[in-house]
Amino acid sequence: MRDAPDPSRLIELRHLRYFLALADARSFTLAAERLNVTQPTLSHQIKQLEMAIGAVLFERRSKDVELSQAGSLFRPYCERMLKELELGALALSELEGLMRGTLRMAVSHSFSSSMLPNALSEFASRYPGVRVVARVIPRLEMERALVAGELDLAIAYVSDDSEHIAVETLTEETLVLIVGPDHPWAGRRSVPMGALAEIPLVLLTPEFAARQFVDNHFRQARLAANIVLEMNAIEPILAIVRSSRFAAVLSNGAISSAKGVHLIDLHDPVPRRMVAILWRRHGQRSAAAERMAAMIRTTYGVTGKVGTSP
Repeated sequence: MRDAPDPSRLIELRHLRYFLALADARSFTLAAERLNVTQPTLSHQIKQLEMAIGAVLFERRSKDVELSQAGSLFRPYCERMLKELELGALALSELEGLMRGTLRMAVSHSFSSSMLPNALSEFASRYPGVRVVARVIPRLEMERALVAGELDLAIAYVSDDSEHIAVETLTEETLVLIVGPDHPWAGRRSVPMGALAEIPLVLLTPEFAARQFVDNHFRQARLAANIVLEMNAIEPILAIVRSSRFAAVLSNGAISSAKGVHLIDLHDPVPRRMVAILWRRHGQRSAAAERMAAMIRTTYGVTGKVGTSP
């Protein structure tokens, strides 16, 4: 017969955890060891719980215990209560992550002057307690830092996926030829990729994706590029192009607002690349990183998570 519950006895979290531990172990001795408490303490806590709810939860035997009918009925409710509390604590923890802390990310050089700064400034305005550290580094260094847990996310062009890096595509960009006002091709609207072998070029250094694309094209076409200067930053390249008859090949997204230069489309083939968010494949994503990613998707006109590699 079920006893009347005793409202003067409060059910505490430890009662629920002790109950589930004993239900799993089916032994006071084993459950006490797993909980790191003494057997009399466990027995006393279970007795308190039974008195609080007015029901016998376990059938005691000589060597073990079994859930009673009341215990079997109570168990799923107990599990749900603890699960909801865990989810609530996680939600508060995630909220705390958006109120303070550090978000570490990296971007390719091509994005330092593109639409991306809008997302960074908006995030900083909305979440002033989160310190955003955005580094401009090459793709290979991004991958190493992501895998090492030194970065929360990165923005780069898609290259080969790997077992350690997950790629979430955002948008497509093309490479364009950039010339100054005094360049002989300043009036052209487009040129084939093969024609680049005819002119002196100022290119990014070999660790950058744009440079690797150009190098691969010349290699496949068995052409020799006339590279007169290599630099590891976009602004100095643009400054040289403005004041000389040298040309450069850069992402249109990186220099769409640049002044004093002419953009010429390239074809045969059109050099296209996908912009993507890079994640550590098996890493935990913080609330701040997820929120930053959402703002970046919005900046690029992407709704929801799309194109994430498995």
